[in-house]
Amino acid sequence: MRIRISRRAAVMGVGGIAVSVWEVFRCGGTTEALWATIQVVVVIVVAAGLHELGHALMAWSVGIPIQTMRLDLFGARMELGGMLSYKRELAMAAGGPFVNLLSAAFALPLCAWWGFEGSAGLFLIASLGLGGLNLMPVQSLDGGRMLECVLSLLFGAEIGEGVVRLTTGFFLGGLWLLSVYSLLRVGQMLSLFAFTLCLLFRLLIPETGQK
Repeated sequence: MRIRISRRAAVMGVGGIAVSVWEVFRCGGTTEALWATIQVVVVIVVAAGLHELGHALMAWSVGIPIQTMRLDLFGARMELGGMLSYKRELAMAAGGPFVNLLSAAFALPLCAWWGFEGSAGLFLIASLGLGGLNLMPVQSLDGGRMLECVLSLLFGAEIGEGVVRLTTGFFLGGLWLLSVYSLLRVGQMLSLFAFTLCLLFRLLIPETGQK
């Protein structure tokens, strides 16, 4: 299996780290604050890596070889060596969120022992957040793929695609309105605004491959 990093993921990753470091020093941060920022980045990367590992393990378990994994914004796109049935695609889509939720379950006792303010607490939040966001019924996320597979199995591909398009518009529109309202009213939720725009960008300008 070959692993590649898309250009936009590399640019956004390097840019995000650079902006985070710049913000720390611009606000008069110390070396301790910088290491705290790096710790957050590392924890998020580990949670994301486990998410994609869940997809890969599920693909291997159902007998689908992965030829190439292309790391992209908010996930990876996999070029597969076989055809996917709806049941196999459903299993693959569920693998990532399942591993994140399983990781959170393992992290919870550590948080109860060491407290929620350290790395264990960050990992718990990152795992729950990543798993939860990917379960949203949005076309480019695992939840959308899972919903489309279930509906296609029960009612046919046309109904499955149509329902997921509706849920995608509803959820992305709601997230975008919430982020704009929060920015205008309290000057917060910039991360939610950027997240929604990135999802829209991914839907409008997809890269080659499958997730």
